[in-house]
Amino acid sequence: MERGFVLSIIRIKFKKDESVRFISHLDMMKVFQRAVRRAGLKAGYSHGFNPQMQMIFGAPLSLGFTSGAEYADFTFDEDYDPAYIVEMLNKALPPGLPVIDAGTRTTNKNIMADIKFAGYSFSITTGKAIGDIAKKLQESEKLIVKKTRKGKTKEVDIKPMILEINPMEGKVRVLVKAGNETNLNPRLLMEAVKAHIDPGAEGIGYNRLEQYVERDGKMISPLDKKALETK
Repeated sequence: MERGFVLSIIRIKFKKDESVRFISHLDMMKVFQRAVRRAGLKAGYSHGFNPQMQMIFGAPLSLGFTSGAEYADFTFDEDYDPAYIVEMLNKALPPGLPVIDAGTRTTNKNIMADIKFAGYSFSITTGKAIGDIAKKLQESEKLIVKKTRKGKTKEVDIKPMILEINPMEGKVRVLVKAGNETNLNPRLLMEAVKAHIDPGAEGIGYNRLEQYVERDGKMISPLDKKALETK
């Protein structure tokens, strides 16, 4: 396979709608690989015995979640305009995964390594007022829950991972730490609600509202000029 020089890295923003919320992260990556090929875009590939299309997605979205703000970085062997990438991918992608924006990335920080925060909304089935639940979560000094990873269970205080909790129109909106170093899944937050407030409560309709990177101590969009460009 002939491969040229990397001429552009395009960061895209796309949605994951209700119709595709049960597509796994791995399957979604395969969908985008096929879309790039179908669109006739000149993707960059890794070298070696098993070349792989050069693309990096942000923090994986849990199965069953919807999202209005997923991000991915694609490497191309041609200098593409971001608007052209949006147009061509939308022609090739299936319904439920629309690309809504894009920008050219020149910084060495890829999207997976750069994400630091995420916002979510979800509903809670409970006999208690949503506002009261949010207030108790905010006022708690600690929120200890059991977290299982790779077959091992340990107790974790998730309170430092929660930046904001706001009740709004029958739902809860939260801003939490996210990314490779520290990541709070809102389902784990619901475990805290069940353990400390209402054992019968259940979370439904999880939706990722936005993801953020950090520059100069501030949260900004991954498509902000300061997030995309090398200083």
